[in-house]
Amino acid sequence: MKHFSFKARLIYFGAIALISLAFFTLQLIAVMEGSDGIGSIILMVLWGLMALFGLSGIVFAVKNRNRQKS
Repeated sequence: MKHFSFKARLIYFGAIALISLAFFTLQLIAVMEGSDGIGSIILMVLWGLMALFGLSGIVFAVKNRNRQKS
């Protein structure tokens, strides 16, 4: 990640966050519609973790950019 520019980091983590949130939403809808089984719940948790990873990557990139500008 050291060689990525700020915009590249935002695009990278933004894509991860958007795709993960989309799949998390689809899995959440499936679970709410009555998809029984522990596998569905595990997939929902994993997509949620991936979405958090993307969002935290964006926050980390913005935080590091502000620190380097000072």
